[in-house]
Amino acid sequence: MVGSVFWVAATDQYQLEGRTYGASDNNDGLSPERAKRTVNNAILACIASVNDMVVLLPGAHSVSTTVTVNKAGLTIVGISGALPTVDQRGPAGSRRLKSSITSTETAGIIFTVSAVDCEISFINFSPPAAGGRGISLAPLSGAANRTYVHDCTFSLIATASTTTFGITVPAGVTADLLEDVLVSRCYFISGTGASTGANGPGVNILSTAHNFTVEQCTFALKETAAWAAAILSSNVGSLGFLVRECDFIAPTSATTVITNVIDCTSMTVDASTTVLRCYFTTGSTKQIKGTATPDVAASENYVADATGGLLTAK
Repeated sequence: MVGSVFWVAATDQYQLEGRTYGASDNNDGLSPERAKRTVNNAILACIASVNDMVVLLPGAHSVSTTVTVNKAGLTIVGISGALPTVDQRGPAGSRRLKSSITSTETAGIIFTVSAVDCEISFINFSPPAAGGRGISLAPLSGAANRTYVHDCTFSLIATASTTTFGITVPAGVTADLLEDVLVSRCYFISGTGASTGANGPGVNILSTAHNFTVEQCTFALKETAAWAAAILSSNVGSLGFLVRECDFIAPTSATTVITNVIDCTSMTVDASTTVLRCYFTTGSTKQIKGTATPDVAASENYVADATGGLLTAK
């Protein structure tokens, strides 16, 4: 059951069904005709653990400081340009999502999740240049446990930087542990056809995480420089990392490639990473990189090249 639904407009004046309305944080936000102006104010109005929802109306939303998602059980959703379907791969790209959001802050983080059981979907995140992040998951003592991110696009298309990430779990202290995060049916784009720099991973896990799953996602390299890794999980204490049914796309098989597509170096517990039914493009140094072969369990993974073939251990 959904609690209260708060609507947020991307601009001061917006249109619904041919009529013009004014957005304001003084509005109650409980109707599309009385939308709030900022996501932060909508979250402030929500109550934790009652399944409240924030809906981003169509348009280009922008924030100047990080949006802190700190209400347990909160859902934040944008508007899809296509009929949402359950358990099917999507979206094909940011064109299908009518709600987008970026930050004007240098190296800004758009969303930081610091509460359990939050859900984020149908939003195109465009992290700012030089170290921006789309979503940061707080690893502090399980603060963001069971976060569910699905059907979002992460467009890493501003000036490239190896510290720009789509979804990141920043490094924490030894005792920190993030559990049971699911990233599903998302689209990660690194660069544009004219970009010459390199971005950081689409999914970047630096703290201890247990049972973190990335499924049915597409990672597309579009710039003219190599992408060091599409997915990185590098904490020795992480366990149960699952990547399944993902596609990895590069524009060429030479130079402009994803160097180490899934990089799990430092996850040294045997079979702490599982990779199932993924499709890789050719040209990568390693499709799956681990410290040692026993650290990764892989099955039914394929490399798309001139002849096609089953991926063997590398």
